[in-house]
Amino acid sequence: MNISVQYPWVLLLLVSGIVPLITRETAPVRYSTFTVLPPDTISNAAAIALRLARSASLVLLIIGLSGPYLPEKEVERIGEGAQIILLLDRSRSMDQPFGGQPFKNPLLPAGGETKGTVSRRLLSEFVADRRNDKYGMLVFSTEPIQVLPLTDKTEIIQAAIEAGNIGRGLSETNVGPGIIDAIRFFEDKSYTGSRVILLVSDGGARLDVATRIQIADLLKRFRIALYWIYIRSRNSPGIVASRTEEKRDDIAPARVLHEFFETLETPYRAFDAEDPSALAAAIAEVNELQSLPIQYIDIIQRKNIAIWFYAAAMALVSVLLIADRTEIRRW
Repeated sequence: MNISVQYPWVLLLLVSGIVPLITRETAPVRYSTFTVLPPDTISNAAAIALRLARSASLVLLIIGLSGPYLPEKEVERIGEGAQIILLLDRSRSMDQPFGGQPFKNPLLPAGGETKGTVSRRLLSEFVADRRNDKYGMLVFSTEPIQVLPLTDKTEIIQAAIEAGNIGRGLSETNVGPGIIDAIRFFEDKSYTGSRVILLVSDGGARLDVATRIQIADLLKRFRIALYWIYIRSRNSPGIVASRTEEKRDDIAPARVLHEFFETLETPYRAFDAEDPSALAAAIAEVNELQSLPIQYIDIIQRKNIAIWFYAAAMALVSVLLIADRTEIRRW
């Protein structure tokens, strides 16, 4: 066991541990003569044991005061799950109701919950059900913002998801930089299991040729699957166009983006959600798709173990107190 101390200079006091071994611990008992008494081996052994107990309790107390701890360490684990980057749209349209949900005010949903609020609640449940995964998180509107690096600490992930419910979003939905930044989570990391980018958005974007080539190349290089949960706005068509519908970028940018994703050489799935129940079904389907063996490094945080030494010292002090109360002080 590798033990470190926070205040090494306190250990200089350990030399005081020899004091109980070289000093007389009790006053002598007056008696006329001990020549008529046989040798008391048990008492002699008890005296030595009590000296050692005094010395050990002092040493343990000093070690506890030095602040001993187990250093942070990395442990390799193998579980079942995936490395998932949550890429959440934070544009202003996510503060509006679902497309299939009736409402009176176009800015407020009838049920009191926006698309963003419902999305985060369901993602929170999704994370709670998949405790073996590692998650990272990005939000985007005009520019992507990294919220959380890859981690398997459930409390931190849930806090990051909940934090986005504060305030209102911006007007633009710039998907391209968000996807590229999400891919870069895996740079300089060895491939240890299934990798997924889960895009939750209600809009598309016009990607130039250079951005499309970069996204396709990075997804292929890092072997990442892309899942898009498209949340439909009011009067917004689905991302899957029928044969009779005209496919024009100015009519349905999301459809054009979807068609580009379908040309990727890496796995891609799209889920069209027009109401909260459809969104829940989409997330449930994603939950079933990615459950593969995954190898990851778990970081075990530093642990303060001073209490162990204090407890051992107190146990020895208790023995010494009992011995002191039962000691014969006179004949």
